[in-house]
Amino acid sequence: MASGLVDLATFALQASVALYKTVDSFNSHQERVRDFARETSALSGVLGSLTETISSTDLDLTALEVPLRRCGKACEEFEQEIHKCSQRSSGSRTSFRDWARLRYMGDDIDSFRRVLSGYKMTITIALSDANLRLSALTAESVESYNDLLDTARAGLEDHLERMDEKLERILSQNVAGSELNASEVKRIKDERLSTEKCLQICSQLSEHIDQIHRTTLHNAGANAADGSSSIPEKITNDGLKECKGSLARMAQQLASHEKQLFDRLMNKLEPATFSQENAADITRLREEWQSTRKSMDILSTAGNHLEQNISIIENHATGDAVQVMVSANGKTLHGTNRAVGWRSRQIGGYFDNETVRQISRDMFSITINTTNETEPRLGGETATSSDDMERGGRDSQFMERYGEGFKLPSKHTTNVSASARKANKG
Repeated sequence: MASGLVDLATFALQASVALYKTVDSFNSHQERVRDFARETSALSGVLGSLTETISSTDLDLTALEVPLRRCGKACEEFEQEIHKCSQRSSGSRTSFRDWARLRYMGDDIDSFRRVLSGYKMTITIALSDANLRLSALTAESVESYNDLLDTARAGLEDHLERMDEKLERILSQNVAGSELNASEVKRIKDERLSTEKCLQICSQLSEHIDQIHRTTLHNAGANAADGSSSIPEKITNDGLKECKGSLARMAQQLASHEKQLFDRLMNKLEPATFSQENAADITRLREEWQSTRKSMDILSTAGNHLEQNISIIENHATGDAVQVMVSANGKTLHGTNRAVGWRSRQIGGYFDNETVRQISRDMFSITINTTNETEPRLGGETATSSDDMERGGRDSQFMERYGEGFKLPSKHTTNVSASARKANKG
């Protein structure tokens, strides 16, 4: 399986490099062509890293098989279109000006550049996701990784919309001039539209659950600070996780159903009745749709892995408190320790379990020793009266809430001092 994936990655890499060299050989100064060349070069760089990773590690990247195959074919076919277009143009390669007329599956060079960008981001995310399962991301890279996921997802969704428009054009042209059952095609299209709407609802609901989950985590941290029970929050979080799991399974079933509907629509088209060019576009459309859907699956899996490998901690406390925000299992930490009180202590970082236990024991020992410190009694007495014990209990409660503090002089002492000053003046 690994050797087959290496072959696919090598095929895609060679195709992207060949495409870049072809475009670069025209020495075009048009901005759109230079942008396309840069995107192609960036794709080649990512494919090179992928090929090296597959060859030297045991990371499971088999999910990239379909996108890699399609990426390589798309690069090859677009390079062929460039050669065809340049052959029809008079003049030398350096004077070639027909980039605006260049078309692939009905799209221009800018649209195909966005397609290549989608492949590049998908491969980058798959590599990052595989590495995340071996070592945690740094907290600083979590936000940029999420941004990459969002950008890639938006680009793939836009690409799916464009493919739907192409399919609609093909169907409308062929239903009118053939024996295709127009009413059945309409039913399939309506059902597919409904399925896509349900997928959107699942996505929106999943995002809403994430927002609620973050809120409950914040509330749980606040409740822990004032000693309140966190059992309700735990029950809520467990229920939210179950809801999200059910949504993920439902979305997977809907996506599978949508694929079946797409295949049914494509099967209504008979390539044998089309021109060679139209038949090729239909085949490419089917392959591109399958590849894009697979890329969406890769992004979804990567997002789930990212969520599972990040520990979100919100600690809030007042007074003499010890706050702990550590990772003992390699998960990335994302959270805050907030405390009010000068004697609060905080532990944060990546430690093994034994280190965490030892630090906790040391912190507890420091707290006990500090709390037991008392002022020396007159005559060296150490006996404690019941009033002292009661006052000590109150003092202990005070220290737990507000820290050690300092003693104010009593009213009686203040009056005596004032009387003494008057006597001295007299």
